[in-house]
Amino acid sequence: MTELIPADPATADDPRALRWVAPGAVSTPVFSTDGQTLWHLRGAGVPQVWQCARDGSAARALTEHGEKTWKLARAPTDDRLLWAHDAGGDEAHALFLRSPDGAVCTLTAAPGTIHNFGCFSPDGALIAYAANDRDPRFFDILTLDLATGARRRVLEGQGILTAPAWSPAARPGAPALVVMEDISSAEQRLHLLDLEDGRLRAIPGLPEARFSAVKWEKSGTALLVLTDAGADFIRLVRLDPETGAMTPLFAPEADVEAWSLSPDGALLATVENDRGSSRLRVGPADGARPVVAGLPEGIVADLAWAPDGALAFSVAGPATPPAIWILEGGAARCLLAPEPPAPTPIPFALVSWKAADGRDLPGFYATPRGPAPAGGWPAVVWVHGGPAAQTRANFRPDMQMLLEAGFAVLMPNLRGSTGYGRAWMLADELERRPIYLDDLAATHAFIAARPEIDAVRIGIMGQSYGGYAVLAALTLQPDLWQAGVDYYGIADFATLLTHTSPWRADHRAREYGYPDAMGTVFDRICPLRHAAALRAPLLVLHADRDPRVPLHESELMVAELRRHGRPVRYERLSWAGHGFNTAAHRAQVYSAVLAHFRTHLGG
Repeated sequence: MTELIPADPATADDPRALRWVAPGAVSTPVFSTDGQTLWHLRGAGVPQVWQCARDGSAARALTEHGEKTWKLARAPTDDRLLWAHDAGGDEAHALFLRSPDGAVCTLTAAPGTIHNFGCFSPDGALIAYAANDRDPRFFDILTLDLATGARRRVLEGQGILTAPAWSPAARPGAPALVVMEDISSAEQRLHLLDLEDGRLRAIPGLPEARFSAVKWEKSGTALLVLTDAGADFIRLVRLDPETGAMTPLFAPEADVEAWSLSPDGALLATVENDRGSSRLRVGPADGARPVVAGLPEGIVADLAWAPDGALAFSVAGPATPPAIWILEGGAARCLLAPEPPAPTPIPFALVSWKAADGRDLPGFYATPRGPAPAGGWPAVVWVHGGPAAQTRANFRPDMQMLLEAGFAVLMPNLRGSTGYGRAWMLADELERRPIYLDDLAATHAFIAARPEIDAVRIGIMGQSYGGYAVLAALTLQPDLWQAGVDYYGIADFATLLTHTSPWRADHRAREYGYPDAMGTVFDRICPLRHAAALRAPLLVLHADRDPRVPLHESELMVAELRRHGRPVRYERLSWAGHGFNTAAHRAQVYSAVLAHFRTHLGG
């Protein structure tokens, strides 16, 4: 039986906004060592750690941080539970450990420092994590003895490092950590760190590629990893850490985005990205694995095995908030789900249209219920961040709010998006960035030509890099767009790279371009430099603890627009970061968005 979880309470100026602030979520299942307890994250916006029985009963909250909880993991040998949370969205995560008797201790207490959990040692005595306490620009790798509290800085880094995998006891020689160096959205590098002599060596022969989900085989002789090395799509491969040789294990014509072996190694679960939706396959590790039937259309994540071979996982779809499902006895069923939103959410359809150069541009499209009004519906184009990211078949309450209010919604995946192969992801980088704006214009042309849409009343909305897309559309394509909403967008790549958190400036420059080399392109495409051209009313929303796109970006843009007398409204939020997570913040934001589009697009 599925347990229905009450929605979080909230207040808002507009009752239509309130309805879409309230829907909750449950995700990130973690089984106890005996498989009879299920820990998970639960809540709307700022989820907390919860515990329930395997059948979903006897649920109770274990944390009340008031901050968004992240990275739930269990020790390999017992029921100690580790998680993290930051302070007001600043992404400076602290780590916490709960013992089996319920006592909770803080493992890392250094406000302002990022602590990224990596892995437990095989015996559960230590953890490895990355932190930028020595220098905010760089991450070091540290180990922590969970019994004594003794810390050891095992590697001083010169970039963004994580430690995803500790070698198993079966591996001959000294224990080793896999250290992953994050160079850019398109490149990670893998190294081995000897924990006895401190020697770091790169795994040889690896090309420039993406790597993720790195784990050791039980024998300790090979790594299992997701990578697009030597391919356009991300594959599951076996990687020899001594030679760099790779053997593909699962290579569909789509990105593999998650994998997990059952505790006995007999079953393999994989999740592949089918144009923004997920396909979950489960079956013999060395044989055919069918797609799991009966799941709602959407996104599958957070694979977690019980000792007896049952598999729990999260599922979310355009019309279904995140829930936990379980696969056992060959059948999948929903175990934990939020209360259904009211009104019932509207599903999105997969669509595509042509770019100026004839390439297909994919996306998700939905219209309000019922027949279109005379003259057509107004429409909003939602643009994702990154741009090395993807709009997925996921639950978006703000988009459902717009649909209920009478707006059609189109969510494109333009050049630069992930999920369609490495070449598509790289197609807009550096000096090719202007082609992204051409794709935006083609997107406008597509939705304006649809008979159910009013071609005059089309707005644009986006977050982070998608916020840049909003600002660029309104300043560089002022004749196309009727209104815009910018969530913490980039006004100028040069100012972003100067003011963003020091640990990420070089990482972003490798994708956006370094100002010295990209000056001419930046002059052409940076919205701040074309603010005088904006004509459509703009709503800007940004928070004061954003570590990625600093508040400085919005304040520069708003000041420049006001200097030219352009129509802009600015709402600054306190105690929030790169996203609006609390119920109060989302109520404020959703109400402002709905009022803005109803005023300037109708609906």
